[in-house]
Amino acid sequence: MRPSAVRWGLRREVMVEPRADGGVDLLDPLYERIDHLDAATVRALDAGEPGALEALDDRLLRESPVADAARRAAWYARLRPEPCAPVVPRAELSGVAAAVAALGWGRAWREPERWRRWVEAGRAGNLLLPLEGLLEPEHAAAALAQAEALPLQPLRSAVVSANRAVVDDTVGGALGALRALLGDPSTRVAVGAALGRSLTGPLHLNLWRLAPGERMAVHPDGARYAGTVAIGLDREWTAGDGGAIAFGDPGPEGLVVRSRWLPHLGDALIFAPAAGTWHAVEPPVSRPRWTLSGWWFWPPDAP
Repeated sequence: MRPSAVRWGLRREVMVEPRADGGVDLLDPLYERIDHLDAATVRALDAGEPGALEALDDRLLRESPVADAARRAAWYARLRPEPCAPVVPRAELSGVAAAVAALGWGRAWREPERWRRWVEAGRAGNLLLPLEGLLEPEHAAAALAQAEALPLQPLRSAVVSANRAVVDDTVGGALGALRALLGDPSTRVAVGAALGRSLTGPLHLNLWRLAPGERMAVHPDGARYAGTVAIGLDREWTAGDGGAIAFGDPGPEGLVVRSRWLPHLGDALIFAPAAGTWHAVEPPVSRPRWTLSGWWFWPPDAP
């Protein structure tokens, strides 16, 4: 490392390679990337100009609490070897389609071909896997009506400000039917194939109500979860209503958002938690936000 680069406050694992033009390359093994700084930027950094140092912060290149959290999450994820993606027989996908039809889920998802394409989208490397129109309107409406009648408990922490109810095996009705389908072996096989991991571990499901101003702060979901699912229960939701699940990269000024998922009534989103899936639930603006969300845990015998 160039002696002057020590004064830049770079993270300890970032390597500095000088270039012939007076610039440098910054090799970042944590994020597996290379940043290029031209000679003018290097001079500004050596002079301690605030704007130049802030640019390094924006790229998470300097030591900070956010960098520590990213480093910790990355290594937790990388220390766990992931099982190979299972091959999904057509019969399994037919089983998912049959279960969906029996529970009144969206008609488009009652065909094995729809599930096959969705699984292949995950195997192709897409991190976020939406299932638009997974619930038929009447089923989604029944789930929302049941949700509004359930007693909720407040949850307040550094990460979460919301009210919730655990949807366990004692909950019946439309919400119980959703839990049964998410826990069904054929669903686990199909979703696991899309995510490239085993979903044979326990399923935990929560009903969430976020009032205006409440939110879930930036987090990566941790190493305990093999898969995350969210189901929207909000009528005629708009971008202006807020409440999106925002995905992106954490930085000193907050999350740099790359995409947002809105909790439309009957839509679902599934993704595999990892070091790179930083996300937050943004505060709803003027009305409550209802969702059902949960996790398939890693199986007890996972390495």
